Amino acid sequence: MGKPKPPSRGELDPPPEGGYPSAADLPAFRKMKQEIAGLRLLVAFRPSMRKELKRLEKQAAHLTDSIDRFYELLADRHWVFDGSLNLDRLTEALTAGDADQLQLAVIDQYTDPEKMKFDLLRAKAVPELRRYSTLIDLAFDDYLNARFYSTTLTLLPILDQFASAVSDDRRGLHSLEEQKLIVSNSLVAHHKGLGATQRSFTKSFNTVSEEPLHELHRNGILHGNFTNFNNIIVASKAWNRLFALLDWRESLIEAARPPEKQVKLTDALSQLAETRARTKVIEAWQPRPARSVSEHGQSAVEEEPVTQATVALLEAWKAKNYGALVTYLSESSKGKTKGALIGEVRKRFAESTLDHFALVSVEMRGAAAGHVVVDLTVDGTTQRSEFRMLYTDELGHVYPEGDPKGTWRSIATGPAAIVGRTWPAKE
Repeated sequence: MGKPKPPSRGELDPPPEGGYPSAADLPAFRKMKQEIAGLRLLVAFRPSMRKELKRLEKQAAHLTDSIDRFYELLADRHWVFDGSLNLDRLTEALTAGDADQLQLAVIDQYTDPEKMKFDLLRAKAVPELRRYSTLIDLAFDDYLNARFYSTTLTLLPILDQFASAVSDDRRGLHSLEEQKLIVSNSLVAHHKGLGATQRSFTKSFNTVSEEPLHELHRNGILHGNFTNFNNIIVASKAWNRLFALLDWRESLIEAARPPEKQVKLTDALSQLAETRARTKVIEAWQPRPARSVSEHGQSAVEEEPVTQATVALLEAWKAKNYGALVTYLSESSKGKTKGALIGEVRKRFAESTLDHFALVSVEMRGAAAGHVVVDLTVDGTTQRSEFRMLYTDELGHVYPEGDPKGTWRSIATGPAAIVGRTWPAKE
């Protein structure tokens, strides 16, 4: 008999039935509380740490109290507090205790193109959502242009398919039980969080209503029971549900991993500081002018790091070096060995021979997004093709360009999705 498999993090500390009663009950916050308690002991020996201790205590209380207050005000409207929400932008409404004001503050974050640019990059970098990248972009364009019905109708099937691709029994979101969405240590596993929205999401209706709808009633909307859902509240709830599912997916991955080694409070603070620093870099990033070989010369295009990564990708494809090629593709390594991953890439690319390529232009569209246009000669035929590149790590986490944890990777991962594909120009 083989060696017994050790229990995973989720098995060692499963969530309670129905979700965590309070944000303070999440393992991450319980751990934070324990570390703060340990820090209190150190203060007796190092009084200079007292100020830092008070700051940490205040920060921890603010986080947990804010999340619980969020659900006190908006749980009956089926909003979910997820990691993409900027808590600072909600604080005023939370303090006021005004549900309408808080709902507007949440919606305001989805109407912010700069914030959503990064949030959508994160979503589209997830392997299970990559194929829906174009639809997600179109849904956001519809949202910004007040075509809210279109945003909702586009996102609802994506929610179903995303949940189906992620869940272990391959069922769409509309058929998952509440407990399936409650995962150990998940921010959205609050007892009024993602799981609790399922009753509204999957509710069945037998009549047709022309009254204004402000709930994300998936069955009623897709089955034609509601005709008046063209409003920003329903569309915003569709975005809210998508980002909540992203947190759910990440929590499933974390829960399946072996127990982590004990992390010191100093390390946790270091990680928090790193995240804040990365956010500042993204917010401070300044666009660079697009460059083309015809107008600016070959070297002007080649000097962009995203171009260099694209060239390395193409050289690997041309040389049939699939081990090198996989480095520049947004491939999911979940549950796969490196050899299996290379084998999948070989199967996809081996039937298409790259004879020649010529750079055309490069355009940076964000701190972690670049487009490189290349004329590709594949199997004797030349076609203009546009690479959409994201700066990510192996798990799909997005980083600002230049961060040592990231690499430029192509969103498209096979010749069928690369050759002859171009994308709308940035407005």
